[in-house]
Amino acid sequence: MLEVPHHLKPVLERIASRATRYDIESLWPAEDLADLASVGAMGWAIDTAFGGEGLDAVTLHDRYEMIATASLATALVLSQRDAAAGYLEASENVAAREIYLPMLVRNEAWTTIGISHLTTSHQSGTLTAERDGDGLLVNGTIPWSTGGGQADFIVAAARMLDGQQVLFVLPTNLRGVSVQPPMKLATLAAAPTCAVRCAAVPIGKDLILAGPAEKVLGNRTRSLPLGQAFAALGLTRAALQLIEQLRLPSAVTTFDTLTTQLTELSNTVRDANTRLSAEHDLQSGPLIRSECNNLALRASHAAVTVYKGSALRLDHPAQRLAREAMFLLVWSSPTSVMDRNLELISEPH
Repeated sequence: MLEVPHHLKPVLERIASRATRYDIESLWPAEDLADLASVGAMGWAIDTAFGGEGLDAVTLHDRYEMIATASLATALVLSQRDAAAGYLEASENVAAREIYLPMLVRNEAWTTIGISHLTTSHQSGTLTAERDGDGLLVNGTIPWSTGGGQADFIVAAARMLDGQQVLFVLPTNLRGVSVQPPMKLATLAAAPTCAVRCAAVPIGKDLILAGPAEKVLGNRTRSLPLGQAFAALGLTRAALQLIEQLRLPSAVTTFDTLTTQLTELSNTVRDANTRLSAEHDLQSGPLIRSECNNLALRASHAAVTVYKGSALRLDHPAQRLAREAMFLLVWSSPTSVMDRNLELISEPH
């Protein structure tokens, strides 16, 4: 079981109290992020050389899981910001590191990533880049960017005309950058996701973080082979807390069973994150991720079940969790994870 640091407990309680309202009102979690900044969260994922705390990857993802138990949307927003910081920190562009990372630690700028079009997204839209002197000229669309509308810059990836990839900083105020309104999605309205269009956007040499190379997304600090599991584990904990609060006698067995499964899966995830590498995570990794997703689905549906018709109201936390569980089925899911998700859904019980 996760041990929540004492100084985080009141912050997480406040975040949890706002989560459902933020969801149904589609509000950017500004208060949550301010609360997190007040306890140093903006420096968790950034090295001490740049003024951060430099938490190790496992501890950092434990923190994400704690936040996800209070609000999955806020945890997602922070994790995407920290992923951008991880690409910056791993870059050989010393000047970019020294400019942007201290700004992020001081919470003077917000960032996110725009890379799914090179990894797992099947949505139409892609970003291309061509040489323009020492820099690049970027055209096309980033189809998914969580928090893109709030970002001062996006760490984005594009494909060169010869098929190679390039990673760069995309300031959102550059000429030719057009951040679209947030998509109307069924869930996670408090983590607004939008498309970002680029029309002949000039990217100077000083903004290029990696590449052109065959692959540029493998090098990021504080990443884990099963990093996405924090979302499912946190959502499961939140659902179990709701079930426990109701104290329904008929739900005791279900609660105990799901709690045991959560403990076992948490241990499995922690072991896998220290044992596997992203390059060799070909079989067990997708299986474990899908097991986490499946547990979150079952736990959130159990919460809806015990709260009956009340849980069909949009302003009920169990309803929010049930919708958020759908997100787990599609978030950053390669074919191997998707296939296993489908296998678990179709298995007889």
